[in-house]
Formats: sequence, C-alpha cells, structure tokens
Amino acid sequence: MTVRVRRLAEDDWEILREVRRRALLEAPGSFYETHGDSIALTPADWRARLSSDTKVTLLAESDGAPAGMVIGVPAGPDERDPDAALMLSMWVDPSFRGVGVADALTTSLLNWSRGQAYKRLLLWVYDAAPRAAAFYRRAGFRPTGRIETFYDPTRPLTLMSQTL
Repeated sequence: MTVRVRRLAEDDWEILREVRRRALLEAPGSFYETHGDSIALTPADWRARLSSDTKVTLLAESDGAPAGMVIGVPAGPDERDPDAALMLSMWVDPSFRGVGVADALTTSLLNWSRGQAYKRLLLWVYDAAPRAAAFYRRAGFRPTGRIETFYDPTRPLTLMSQTL
C-alpha cells in the first residue's frame, strides 16, 4: 500500500469537508468540533480553513482514496510557546490504521514545522485516547507535564512536545 501526503489548497475544500465529517462521525470524542458544527459550515467557511499562509492541512491518500488528515498551526496562548507549531485534528480512517498513514502524516507535519523554522511541534491528546498517546510517544513526542481541561472538566488533555 502506497501512502501519499499532500497539502490541501483552497479548491480542495470539498475533500476537507468530506474527510472532516467522516472523522467527526467516526471519532466524535476526539475533537472539539462536532459533526453538527460541521454541517452548519458554508462552502466559504471550508475554503477559509484552507486559505491561511500560517497553517497547513495535510491529506493522506492511498490509491487515490482519502486515508487521513492532520492540521498544523502556530501554537497559541493555550500552549504558551511562541516558538512551536501545534498539531490539530489528526485522524486516520479505521480501514487505514496500522499501515503507516499516521506515520506519514506526522512526518509530513514535522517537515512542514521545520520548514517554518519552529523549534518544537506540540499536540494535545485526550487522556481517554491511550492508543493515540502511545502512537505519539512512538513518534518521538514526550509529555510536557501539563494537563488541562479546556472545554470539558471531565476530559483531561495532556500536552506533548517534540523538539525539531
């Protein structure tokens, strides 16, 4: 199986919408946004998600089929690290799990982060997602010691970091 990762452009908004909605249906507890939130978005909203020069949306494909996605943005006030990028919305279609899609997406995002001259790549992972946390540890991320409950006090998140 060959996995190809590419950056989505504004004209790819329909692909983003499809993959994001699949992710929100398949793993609703993994994201801040809900499937209902995504239904309310207009084509202009989806295009706007792909029009920024400071963020990247990467799509993994296998034999032309969308297999997963990840987003990279500058770290924000929650992360308290202006020299870092932040990984958001990592998702791999269940039929492509365990075959290297997450590795390919992570490698591509690490490369993008280095190319943007960031010193670290950060991510938040739900404590209720031990498989995801284990993957991130295998990929070289380490817990920073910070645990937060931003929107739901019953769902702690751990901040992880990888030096670039």
